[in-house]
Amino acid sequence: MIPMKKALLILMSCFLAPNLYAQDSLRVDPPNWWNNLQNPHLQLCIHAKDIGTFNKVSINNSHIKIESVETVENKNFLFVNILLQEFHGTQAIFTLLNKAGAKKTFTYRFEHLDKKINTINEKDIVYLVFPDRFSNGDTTNDIVAGLKEAYCNRDSASARHGGDIQGIINHLDYFNELGVTALWLNPALINDQKNTSYHGYALTDHYLNDPRLGSNALYKELGKQLHSKGMKLVMDLVPNHIGSEHWMMHDMPEKSWVNQWPSFTRTNYRATTHFDPYASNYDKKQMVDGWFDNAMPDMNERNPRVAKYLMQSYLWWINYAQIDGFRIDTYSYNDVEFMNQCMAYIRKEYPNFWSAGEIWESAGVLNMAYFTEKNKLKNAPNSNLSGAIDFQVYFSILEALQSETNWNGGLAKLYNTLTHDFLYHQPSKNLCFIENHDLDRFYSLVGKDMSKWKIGMGLLFTLRGIPSLYQAGEILAKNNVPRRNDGLVRKDFKGGWPNDPINKFTATGRSAEEEQAFQFTKQLIAIRKNKLWFLFGKEATLEDTPGWSDFGGGMESSETPLEAALREGGEELTGFLGDA
Repeated sequence: MIPMKKALLILMSCFLAPNLYAQDSLRVDPPNWWNNLQNPHLQLCIHAKDIGTFNKVSINNSHIKIESVETVENKNFLFVNILLQEFHGTQAIFTLLNKAGAKKTFTYRFEHLDKKINTINEKDIVYLVFPDRFSNGDTTNDIVAGLKEAYCNRDSASARHGGDIQGIINHLDYFNELGVTALWLNPALINDQKNTSYHGYALTDHYLNDPRLGSNALYKELGKQLHSKGMKLVMDLVPNHIGSEHWMMHDMPEKSWVNQWPSFTRTNYRATTHFDPYASNYDKKQMVDGWFDNAMPDMNERNPRVAKYLMQSYLWWINYAQIDGFRIDTYSYNDVEFMNQCMAYIRKEYPNFWSAGEIWESAGVLNMAYFTEKNKLKNAPNSNLSGAIDFQVYFSILEALQSETNWNGGLAKLYNTLTHDFLYHQPSKNLCFIENHDLDRFYSLVGKDMSKWKIGMGLLFTLRGIPSLYQAGEILAKNNVPRRNDGLVRKDFKGGWPNDPINKFTATGRSAEEEQAFQFTKQLIAIRKNKLWFLFGKEATLEDTPGWSDFGGGMESSETPLEAALREGGEELTGFLGDA
């Protein structure tokens, strides 16, 4: 028997969630729109049984023009393109007729948008939160009836654990105390997959937050509360693929909605095929059109209806929840022309909107710069991507702390990596990190050596780019290296669940070493935020003495340097706190 509170939650979800609908009901995406955007064009994707036969469409407002009506292979879909002409109303009634004279109507709602976002920039410190593994603030939504993975098991690295958005909201003061200025959440959209749905990267509805994490309204409330505290919200975007249980996979608009092969074909994971002069056409196609995994169908972004559907959903979330920036998953696996078009579409409304693409490759800086805007590469495609998730700096910091320095290795790798910054238009827009949800914990990778950990953190906060922390890294989160399962680097934040015996959110719950690390991180953040001259100057790299590499922030000669100094073998960190 379902408890009354949970039954009410499920019932409300049926009315509020766009994807929980009766088979013969009418669904319209986007679920609503705004009447004061720069771009007056909108495509409505309408889904209902045989709705494609109702292709004579009219509207009750002269300020909205029906530009065209598109039917597709599946008669359960209809695409209506409209143009808003000085329309300032809050609703419009659409009438759809078929040849037999049968009629369907629906009311579509519009709002006036008050643009309040303050996009991510070089002054920010980003904190990555894994929603299912951070804090369980609402135990009533741990299991939602009707969803395919209907259990929680905190003892399993691959199962859901019950963390949610309310848990994040409950700990906003923790982020304030630490000093971070933006939260990046791993994807919060619904993943109604049969297993491993906790990670969020196989979405099954573009307009519905996962009810096990909280409602759309609660996600919006998170953004509102962050903004009220002077913080920002970064959304984790997944354009490349969807989950195999996406509602459209059960009733696909057209065969070309996803990239299809005669038999399952996995991507080759070779981003270099984008610019390799010797790459075969098959290799290029497999990279972009191959599926990331067997439960992750690859979106055909060259289909104009797919492109419009995706772009509008992203702008909808920015407008609805006041999103301040995008981290774009598996960026190099997408069609590059689509991604350029997508971000141009966003920037028409938000000209300075920040986005950073995940380009996880070991082929060097060129392989990341190639995808970013206004880069210095001759044959690169047009791009509106602000920066990259900087794996090359990550690899280099790790090398500097794990390997002996020689002409190319150790510290020299970090030096050599930074010399290639000329390939970017603005390397300061890159998101830098020393750990994330896909990697072994940094503290473990440096052998649980506090000195090396501090050096790594010092470099993260004193190099160019936007520094990013991953949850619990500030209190020395660790794992057995190498990890056997990604879930092992996505452990619960202790103290985030009602019955946790230890609370790491408080100083009293942390060990002496963890508290030292927390305070060290807090101090680094304060220096990064307060020494504003560091953010906008040119980085200096010096190689005067073998075994040394100094990193400074391009300060005026009269200012105190903020520098991280590494001595080979001595692991000496000197002067990086300056006179703070």
